[in-house]
Amino acid sequence: MNYAELAKDVLKFVGGEDNIQSVTHCATRLRFVLRDDKKADTKKIENIDGVKGAFSSAGQYQIIIGQGAVNKAYAELIKIANIRESTVSEQKDIAAQKMNVAQRFARMLSNIFVPIIPAIVACGLLMGLLNCLTSFNVINSQSGIYQMLNMFSNAAFVFLPMIIAFSAAKVFGTNQYLACVLGAIMIHPNLQNAWTLGEGIHKTITVFGLHIGMVGYQGTVLPILIAVWLMSKIEKGCRKIVPNVLDILLTPFLTLMITAFITLTVIGPLGRIAGDGISLGLKGMYVTLGPVAGIIFGGLYSLIVITGIQHSFHAVEAGLLANKAIGINFLLPIWSMANVAQGGAAFAVYLKSRDNKIKSVAAPAAVSCLLGITEPAIFGVNLRFMKPFIGACIGGAVAGAYVVLMKVGMNGIGVTGIPGIAITTGMSMINYIIGMAISLAVSFFVTIAIFKDKNKSEDEKEDIEEKCEEVTETELLQSATLSSPLTGKAILLSEVQDDAFASGIMGKGAAIMPDIGRVCSPVDGTVSALFNTKHAIGLTADNGVEVLIHVGIDTVKLGGKYFKAYVDNGVKVKKGDVLVEFDIEKIKEAGYDITTCVLVTNADQYSDVLSKDDAEISTGDDFISVVK
Repeated sequence: MNYAELAKDVLKFVGGEDNIQSVTHCATRLRFVLRDDKKADTKKIENIDGVKGAFSSAGQYQIIIGQGAVNKAYAELIKIANIRESTVSEQKDIAAQKMNVAQRFARMLSNIFVPIIPAIVACGLLMGLLNCLTSFNVINSQSGIYQMLNMFSNAAFVFLPMIIAFSAAKVFGTNQYLACVLGAIMIHPNLQNAWTLGEGIHKTITVFGLHIGMVGYQGTVLPILIAVWLMSKIEKGCRKIVPNVLDILLTPFLTLMITAFITLTVIGPLGRIAGDGISLGLKGMYVTLGPVAGIIFGGLYSLIVITGIQHSFHAVEAGLLANKAIGINFLLPIWSMANVAQGGAAFAVYLKSRDNKIKSVAAPAAVSCLLGITEPAIFGVNLRFMKPFIGACIGGAVAGAYVVLMKVGMNGIGVTGIPGIAITTGMSMINYIIGMAISLAVSFFVTIAIFKDKNKSEDEKEDIEEKCEEVTETELLQSATLSSPLTGKAILLSEVQDDAFASGIMGKGAAIMPDIGRVCSPVDGTVSALFNTKHAIGLTADNGVEVLIHVGIDTVKLGGKYFKAYVDNGVKVKKGDVLVEFDIEKIKEAGYDITTCVLVTNADQYSDVLSKDDAEISTGDDFISVVK
């Protein structure tokens, strides 16, 4: 690989030195903040030898190069250009400045609601299961087991203000435990249960001349969001005026008392009205428009994904579930149809395209859509040719109309595609599956009909065939078996919550949910790339297989904290040698996913890469087979 030439081409096609505000890199990608993203020619960048993909996200323009190679490309880029270097965390701050108000607001809501999705999904799944069991008379709704499980299933919604408060406090920069107390005040047992409000307010008190209805906020979303935001402002204000010697006593006291009083007198009542207005307004639109609502929402949802603000919908969906008058998420099935449709279109591109690079991206991207991850398909395939994206929008609209017509609902948020079947309510499950089939079929056949790939000449075809034969004959690489570098549970790469890894763009392989924080070498070879934050390490096996072990998702932000390396670049290692140790619990406490990806980054030089999944695995066990 000529990294100097790669860097030169990258610099040219991102718009030149003057268009680069700052640049950094992580273990696999060059990350730019560009002054004008429109000057970046993504098509030409993706055609550069050594580039595996390029896309714009959250104010950053990211170019996927691959582990090890990205360090060399970055070094060459810095040599030839006078541009500002920055850390990954600095880069995100710079990128955030480019976002408009709507994007920043959406990012804030995403950061609050994404971490709490597992809790809502778990309770929603149990709620759906209970509905099925009672519908088929498997469990009596008066039985003790039903009452216990029903308590388990609605816990997340009853205590939703506390859960949201804890997550929001981290985003707003205030004390998370004070925020939890504020959430607890809002659902205190002395207050009337919010879900009995239809019977009228049972008790009112007068404080400083203000009449306060003693009503709780179980299951509400908007009031606690506003309250925690206000708490962050009050806490920061108190710290400016309270003497340091009294800070630990007065600041928490004043912060909680002032915020709680304003919340129960002003924020709570107004927030409840606004939240109910949004939820009931959407419900009214859903009922009034019927299938037309599905056409509109299903057809336009992917356009919203392009803007990156779709995660803000989690707040609205949580409000639908929490509202006793609604109690069902009727939006998520529509979003799911739009997501699955992107997969159908990407699969059509895979079949019709004659570009091996496009096919290698389209196939895994199509599969990832079935699991609810659409960005690889949207940005890596469908938008590149536009007509597949249009085909996907049509498929999402048609299937969206169907699920609305069949009144398909869900008991959770954040889970689409095939996993969404688990949280689909009652008898809606069959119609949800039919909807996915419609989405896939319509988007696939529309894309087949309107998408035309550029034909290669016969001479080009012959050149490609000759090159493939030459590679086969020289047998540059040998087959190999990689042992597991960790002890834990093996999972599919497509289940990893990071688009670049899940889509297979970074390489083929699998992932492990580790039980022990120790990474051992899966091969005999050489350390080719140890990232300075120690969260990722690249190895080149003696037989030429290139391996990347990436500990956790976004753990680059820790800057090496909780990681300890036992090797360095260029060091020879044997299978089983300890490479890196990391503190699982502290990384989790810091809010990071510890899923560890093990990738063969030169997989395109092999016929296949096979791996174990959904199984407990120990360090040293056979894990990944590389087939020549």
